[in-house]
Amino acid sequence: MRLLSVTMLGSGLVIAGLAAPAAGQASGMGRGEISVEPGVARPGQRVEVSVPRCAQPREAVSPAFTRQIALRGKADHGEGVASVRRDAKPGHYTITARCGARTVTGRFKVSNGLAWPAILPTSDGL
Repeated sequence: MRLLSVTMLGSGLVIAGLAAPAAGQASGMGRGEISVEPGVARPGQRVEVSVPRCAQPREAVSPAFTRQIALRGKADHGEGVASVRRDAKPGHYTITARCGARTVTGRFKVSNGLAWPAILPTSDGL
């Protein structure tokens, strides 16, 4: 009986993993892409925004962010940290990054719940 319950739990975790969205990758539109870590954020949480192939000057904005962020980094790659508004409603939000004369857009998700990997125990200390 114990083997059956362990097998069912393991199967459930595998299925949940397959059903979970790929965290961190915003759907890029245009020639570049926007990466957001974590890909599913909670209101009030900080997220890291990364835009490869992004010329200077560069900045990113989203209705979910508390303010516009400056993207810093190498000459062709911009990175920045944004805070998700505490009153942001669950759903998908657009991010717009200005890279010199070019504009790149992407989307990420705001959720009130925890992503399933955050609720799994870690192997720290083993």
